Amino acid sequence: MLNTISPVSFSNSISVDEKNRRLVVNGYPQYTKPSLFSRHLIDLAIEQKLEKIWLWAMPVDVPEFLECGFNTEGNLIRPNYQEFAVSLAYYVSDVRGHSDKLQSEDDIIHSVGKESINQPRDLPNGIELKLLNQSFAQQISQLLTQVFASYPSPVEDPQYIRSLIQSGNIFAGAFSRDTLISVAAAYPDPILNRCEMTDCATLEEYRGYSLCERLLCRLEDEVKKQGSFNLYTLARAQSYGMNRVFHKLGYRYQGRLINNCDIAGSFEDMNLWVR
Repeated sequence: MLNTISPVSFSNSISVDEKNRRLVVNGYPQYTKPSLFSRHLIDLAIEQKLEKIWLWAMPVDVPEFLECGFNTEGNLIRPNYQEFAVSLAYYVSDVRGHSDKLQSEDDIIHSVGKESINQPRDLPNGIELKLLNQSFAQQISQLLTQVFASYPSPVEDPQYIRSLIQSGNIFAGAFSRDTLISVAAAYPDPILNRCEMTDCATLEEYRGYSLCERLLCRLEDEVKKQGSFNLYTLARAQSYGMNRVFHKLGYRYQGRLINNCDIAGSFEDMNLWVR
């Protein structure tokens, strides 16, 4: 669970993520001095015994953050987009900042990039897609914990799922009879004008039917009703299937976040895809 701390002027932007041993910074006031802010963040991460700082920065501030030891790992930049659009990282732990899987992950990106962008086959008989309200929280929780050995957020707690839906996040699911067999979610953020497409999971015996792809399309339609958002996702860099899904949906590969979170039993690199 993210535990929000409240330093002066940054009350809602900095979170200590103990589960993933990182400091998450979703922006800062416009006239913040990057060098001073960097020192504050690094001191805080050391104090909290964290290994990584994940910072969304304004493009104009990136050079100064780089001088302070941050690295650029990805971006959401589109024409005239000047909000918190660049994903930066600072590694308190040198080990956390090293990945020995970069070549194989690059191979996946190269391979999926050769695939055509097209519509999935017809939905198999007996499978139904629908939006999910709070009454499905228990089933969503069970599915995510069944598919993933570990997860970056506390999805094992149905109340956490309920709180996400209460906060305006959107879940969609595929059912075979009354059993939830696949799920995906959209997290609209009107303040930063972005929406994360996330929480994609399908039971192993139902893979191959493009269920997550279909659910994501359904979610995109719902998000459009709320406004024009910059859509993005963080897909496991080692997952050929999920990277393939987002390529087929027209998302662009925009970078890789090294050892970004604890998912599927270990810390993994996450690919940033944007549309």
